[in-house]
Amino acid sequence: MSYCNYCGVELDKTMTSCPLCGLTVGEKRVITHEWKSKQPFFKDKISSEIENMTAAQKRILFWEISAIILVSGILVTLVINWIESKNITWSKYILVASLSILASISFFTLLRNRPFMLVLGSFISNAALLLLLDLISSNIGWGTKLGVPILISLYALILLVLWLIRISHRRGFNILALIFIALGLFLICIEVFVSLYFNHTITLSWSIIAAASMIPISTLLLLVHFRLKSGIELRRFFNI
Repeated sequence: MSYCNYCGVELDKTMTSCPLCGLTVGEKRVITHEWKSKQPFFKDKISSEIENMTAAQKRILFWEISAIILVSGILVTLVINWIESKNITWSKYILVASLSILASISFFTLLRNRPFMLVLGSFISNAALLLLLDLISSNIGWGTKLGVPILISLYALILLVLWLIRISHRRGFNILALIFIALGLFLICIEVFVSLYFNHTITLSWSIIAAASMIPISTLLLLVHFRLKSGIELRRFFNI
């Protein structure tokens, strides 16, 4: 195979000129900016088509590509697992994880403009993932007794933060302060459920210290937020 000296198209041995640009085989041509910008490269066509898509069409395209990749990965791992051991063993974990990821992507695609429903859908997919992993791991109970309670506390705090953001009249550093406070509460929830699962009693130590460290950070952020008035820019406030 030979190639055109101008556009790089593969040429058969019987060709005397390039079918794309018409350059004679063996001839060299100086590439001008005008001609180069008009070359109908395939990648430029794809980029143009993607740029002309609406946001909804791009999300659907992302979902379709993700679904193809995940389903292909599921099928490949199932086949390999079956050929290797004549049974479905380790591939079950990939199956469950891939389906959970696909569910999360589906919720993001369909409910992107509805944050509360998006969080609820994400919670359902992740809770199902933990329960299924617990089930296929000989049902040892960590999913229902540890994983799901921690997940419930996480998503409850996320919904609370989203609700506070929604009713907030002014949004700024106060949002970061809320996130830090929620993070401190989540750390306490983690230690509560972990101590209940392993020791059957509530013991708090490191989470109290971690949560307490969030208080000065949140206080500082709230102070900055309330010091900033509607007409004051950040660079003026920090003397930048």
